[in-house]
Amino acid sequence: MKFLILTILLGMSSAFAQDSKSSEKLLDKIVAVVNTRVISLSEIRRMDETLEARREVSPIIYSEKSYDQKKLLDIMIKSYIIRDKINAQGYVINDDAVEGRIKMTEERLGLKRADLLQFLKSKSLTYEEYFEIIRETMEYNIFAQRIIAPLISVTEQEIKNEYYRRNSTNNALSFKYNLVDFYIDESKLVDKNEGKFLAVLKDYQLTGKLPEEYRDLESNNLDALNEDGLSKDLAKVLKTTSEGSFSKAISLNGYLHVFYVQKKDLVESQEFLKFKDQIQNEIFMNKGKSVSANWFDREYSNYYIKNLL
Repeated sequence: MKFLILTILLGMSSAFAQDSKSSEKLLDKIVAVVNTRVISLSEIRRMDETLEARREVSPIIYSEKSYDQKKLLDIMIKSYIIRDKINAQGYVINDDAVEGRIKMTEERLGLKRADLLQFLKSKSLTYEEYFEIIRETMEYNIFAQRIIAPLISVTEQEIKNEYYRRNSTNNALSFKYNLVDFYIDESKLVDKNEGKFLAVLKDYQLTGKLPEEYRDLESNNLDALNEDGLSKDLAKVLKTTSEGSFSKAISLNGYLHVFYVQKKDLVESQEFLKFKDQIQNEIFMNKGKSVSANWFDREYSNYYIKNLL
């Protein structure tokens, strides 16, 4: 009888210990909750194990050079929010749509399903995982096109400024200017310091007042000036002056000049037109990252998110 009681007690103790360990294991697996979606640690680890394959399948989602568990969890949380948002707008990527996209890819690459499965096996990725990555990629593309893209604008001037930044040492670049020319007869100045003249103009722009010495200051609007028609010295000064800024003072024919650059347009050479679309896309993508980040920061408050990592 004593032996039987001891056996029962040991069995109960063992069962309790196993239940306790199972509970701890279960709790350990839960790393986040987004509304009703529970994300487990094993899911994050599996993403990490198959990261290189995921990059090949969807470089737009797995775009960073390295990921820790927190970044991988962030991808999962964002994927949930993206799906919820586009579904609310009527865009639902069902299984048939995903299968259709996979078949299109197979046809484009001249692959059979067996070839695809062999490729996935070599990457330690299951077909089910591949299927869901394709779905999430399709959802992300809709999100980018329908939600984020309308929030982004790229101006012609931004494209030209970026092209100039990349080619600032290229002497072949040419500009067209709208200027305000401030000038004064040097013989009427007691102090002919060019730096002082520039400081006086900057103060004049703010206060509308001039020192007595500069009472004979004159100005002239010069529009649509091509760089080709300017003197070498003036062209050099203006090329290093940003739009919305005063140039350095320059002496020309006995007059001291400072030019306010109202507009500075890059003349659209064939070389510029060749790279224009590429630069526009790069600016758009860079803006997209910050716009997306801000969008998610606002949206997080609309969801119940419990992050345990």
